[in-house]
Formats: sequence, structure tokens, C-alpha cells
Amino acid sequence: MGFVGGLAAGALGIGGGAIFTPSLLTLGIPPLVVTGISLYLVLYSTTASSLIYALNGEMNFELGIWIAFWAICGTIIGLKIVQAYVIKTGKQSVVVWTLVYMFVVSVIAVPIFGGMNLKKQFDAGLNLLAFRPLCF
Repeated sequence: MGFVGGLAAGALGIGGGAIFTPSLLTLGIPPLVVTGISLYLVLYSTTASSLIYALNGEMNFELGIWIAFWAICGTIIGLKIVQAYVIKTGKQSVVVWTLVYMFVVSVIAVPIFGGMNLKKQFDAGLNLLAFRPLCF
């Protein structure tokens, strides 16, 4: 599952979580465990991407620290809310529905914002079909 999921994620340019999370849920793994596994896998891809951007001098460290701070705050608050809900109700479905919601929002938002970006580049006179060198 790891090889096929990684190959599909790399070939399609999507996050592995979109492939691994539903697969693991289908195998009957509890949603809280699936979420932890998914975040653990994301750690490696984001670390590799960040390293590449930093080595190419394209990393904005101040913005990264600002985003990381608020992401950690949101994670802690969200974790406390979900833990309280799961303890109160005994249901882990809130995790599944949150993942479904985020996936649906992504499926809608990515093409819209991607199309807007392409239109802006086209209007600026960029040749969208031209190849760019790998090393800038």
C-alpha cells in the first residue's frame, strides 16, 4: 500500500494523505490512529520539500515561523476539542467527518485557485506551455 500510494501521490501531485487516509479507514483502523499515521507520513514529505526550498534560497523563514506558531496553536486547540467530544460521546466520527470536510473543500478550492493563478499568468503574457529549466 505504501509503494502504490506514494507512486500515485507523486505522479498525480497530490498529498499522500488523500490516498492513505481513506485506505487505512477502509482497513478498519480507528480514525484517531489514521490521523496520527497520516500526519507522521506528512512530516517526511514536508521536511524534504522544506529542505529543497531552503537549499535553493527560496525559503521565507519569518513567514514559516509565523505560520508554524499559529498551526501549533490551532492543533492544540483542535486536539482538546476533539478529545473532549470523543470522551463525552464515545464516538470518533467527528474525526472522519472533519477529514471528509477538508477533502471536499480541497477538491473545490484547488482547481478554482489554480485556475485563477493560471489566468493571471496568462494575462501577464507568460507562455504556460513552455518548459522551464530545472535549475534556475
